[in-house]
Amino acid sequence: MRPDLPLTAEVGDAPNDNVVTLTARNAGTAGNDIDVRHSHFGGEALPAGVGVAIVAMAGGATDPDLDAIWAILGDEPYRTIVLGVAGNAALASAVTEFEDRASAERMLESIGYAARRGDQAALSAIGTTFNSELLTILGTGSSPSCPCTVSAAYAAACGYFSAIDPARPLQTLEIVGMVAPRVENRFSRAEREQLLRDGIATFQVTRAGECQIERAITTYQTDDFDIEDVAFLDIETPLTLFYLRATLRARIAQKFPRHKLADDGTRFGAGQAIVTPATIRAELLALAREWEELGLVEGLDQFKSDLIVERDQSDPNRINALVPPDIVNQFRVFAGVVQFRL
Repeated sequence: MRPDLPLTAEVGDAPNDNVVTLTARNAGTAGNDIDVRHSHFGGEALPAGVGVAIVAMAGGATDPDLDAIWAILGDEPYRTIVLGVAGNAALASAVTEFEDRASAERMLESIGYAARRGDQAALSAIGTTFNSELLTILGTGSSPSCPCTVSAAYAAACGYFSAIDPARPLQTLEIVGMVAPRVENRFSRAEREQLLRDGIATFQVTRAGECQIERAITTYQTDDFDIEDVAFLDIETPLTLFYLRATLRARIAQKFPRHKLADDGTRFGAGQAIVTPATIRAELLALAREWEELGLVEGLDQFKSDLIVERDQSDPNRINALVPPDIVNQFRVFAGVVQFRL
């Protein structure tokens, strides 16, 4: 018995003792994606005179309802969420929850990571179904690895390294444990480009057969007016913005935990725990300089000129601020022309 395997196996009774029935341990449609095959890698083959007929896994239905899960998570600050159940209904439920978590009311920075199998047309259809900067779906193509395990490996790579530096591109990171499709079944460059246009993240395969992230994108494709928009195309964008928001909240909470609020120019005595709009503005400029040193933002002159910090006209206990960082981008394309001379 191997309880760590996703399948159980049972040999039939005579005269069907040459039939092995495989059953997924889990309920739902995920079991349908378990790939049963032989001789996948180059040079592998069955012994002479031995034949195996494989019937693809099928029959799994009724995925878990994720709507009941979100209340259990509550307001815990889970930053990286793996979506092992990745049917369209489950992904739609996740997007609704992630958008609510990221709202100004909750301010919980969560990104959902999923993986789906299929050819380019099927994956493009999935990608265009969604339009969220908080969901990324990796297209696994014909990889024999189960998408639910690939989603975990994909999330592990993105979650770990983006926690170190949210703006550094995730390209070339290995998707540990993902088995590459056979060479003839891998997506072409043109197919991968189309997947990226349709909201599906892509991978590439090294000479050593390792699967690496090629470009980690979100499913965000159009703005509220249904106009094509690349503002949140790459997952590094929301990850960086989430980091900036979290550190901004922490800075204000730590610097001014029990302060009184007064207008600029108020002549209070030394040592008073009083903050003014000018004080907060100076603190935000100092924080932006730290962001710049970390390689997260650029254009501090623009930040300084566009930064607005003012006291609310209706609520005397409130400061309103417009914080306009210009976040850094990722180096993805080098375009050069080699013009030789005779």
